[in-house]
Amino acid sequence: MGYLGAFSGIAFLIVGIVQMVVGYLGIEYHLGTIAAFVAIFIAFFLRIMLPLTIGTFFGALDVLNWHWLGALVLTIPGLLFVVPAMVTAAIGSLMQKQQVQNSNFSFTDNFTPNPKNVTPSKVKKKKTIKKKKKKR
Repeated sequence: MGYLGAFSGIAFLIVGIVQMVVGYLGIEYHLGTIAAFVAIFIAFFLRIMLPLTIGTFFGALDVLNWHWLGALVLTIPGLLFVVPAMVTAAIGSLMQKQQVQNSNFSFTDNFTPNPKNVTPSKVKKKKTIKKKKKKR
């Protein structure tokens, strides 16, 4: 049983690397090298996978000359993670807006009309008079 999980994890990693390479090739073919590097940067650092997933489809279709169905089959594992992530992010932002609208938050909740004096009391020092020494 443990071998099946390890094998599927390695297989999924290999498919991800292949998708990344084919996505790079597709974006480079259609938009240029700089756009391909930007898509890789966006995928790794901003975790936005949609440009690279679209590039994977067009890379398999146009660069590798695959049939559109084969290109779609290569792209589907990426779409299986992109679409739920987008839906979850959209629902999360809507829920957050709803919670803010429903809350009875007020800036005056912690306001006290008579503030408490927390200034430390002054300690009175005794005045000492020093006599000046006479010069001779």
